[in-house]
Amino acid sequence: MFNAYSQRIYHYCKKLMRGRSITLVEECVQNTFLQVQANLSKLRNHPNIAGWLYVTSRNQVNAMYRKLYREQKHEVTLSDEQTKRLTANHQDEICEVLMGTADIDNLAHHVLQQLNLKESEFYVDYFKRHLSVRALSQKYNVSESAVTTRIYRLRKKIRNAARHTLFG
Repeated sequence: MFNAYSQRIYHYCKKLMRGRSITLVEECVQNTFLQVQANLSKLRNHPNIAGWLYVTSRNQVNAMYRKLYREQKHEVTLSDEQTKRLTANHQDEICEVLMGTADIDNLAHHVLQQLNLKESEFYVDYFKRHLSVRALSQKYNVSESAVTTRIYRLRKKIRNAARHTLFG
């Protein structure tokens, strides 16, 4: 099956990834065929294997975009001026973090201890269990906009607590 469909699935994923890294495209193709392996018994009698492969590969591309979005939203970009100010004021702390000598687990534990019980539960649901905004809305019986506001406020609180812990 791989030999028969791999090139078509590769080109389909490449088209859907719109110029992204070839490595990401190849990862989507690989994950598609891993799904084939996992569902081989169902696919033996499937009436439209090609259709199943295209849908599965599209799902893999969508999952990749979600993964990239999650990674991107945690990135911080600093201007040259911000970098100079930060390094001038906090050289030792930055070196600890970059060199891996800072105890990140201890820092995270200390920061998360500053959350109240409701915030802590919300943190686990969103950041650890990766529940969607819709799922959180249903779980906490609030609107989706209320959930996004809570996420924003929780991020801000965690960011401020981390800054205070690191830089005093």
